[in-house]
Amino acid sequence: MKSHLAEDIRIASPRFHLPTRDGLYAPIAFLFVTERMRDDILNERSLLVASLPPALRARQQKLFDRYDPVAGARSFTELLELYRYPFAGSH
Repeated sequence: MKSHLAEDIRIASPRFHLPTRDGLYAPIAFLFVTERMRDDILNERSLLVASLPPALRARQQKLFDRYDPVAGARSFTELLELYRYPFAGSH
């Protein structure tokens, strides 16, 4: 029986990150981030970091630290609340 533990498992086409020439992934900075997008971005980041060799993980984390999807989602929620979304009486 073949063991799959040593295989290189990577996401074929990340949705929220762009592959760079040095084998890392650059985050795509979205203007608006919903809560679901935030969760998807964070999950994708976990998978990407886990797929990298240990020597590259710290460099990858520094790239991820440039863009915080949690802050983006918070800002988007605050913007919606500023305009009182969901709008009163729309139900």
